[in-house]
Amino acid sequence: MIAMTEVTDISVYQKLTAVADDLDHMASKGASLIGNAALTTAARTVRGMATAVYEHIMSDRHEAQDH
Repeated sequence: MIAMTEVTDISVYQKLTAVADDLDHMASKGASLIGNAALTTAARTVRGMATAVYEHIMSDRHEAQDH
């Protein structure tokens, strides 16, 4: 059995942000109109997920400070 390491919310946020940056970079390299639309849409979607994770992290920190 392979031991799984715990994935933290901050590591999820960091990975999603990196993926979105990579997609934006690919789009800037001159993909076709359709390819560019797909890449920029994917980047926006992934960045939205990263933002949701970040907001969750921050809300957890604010709740911890309140207690």
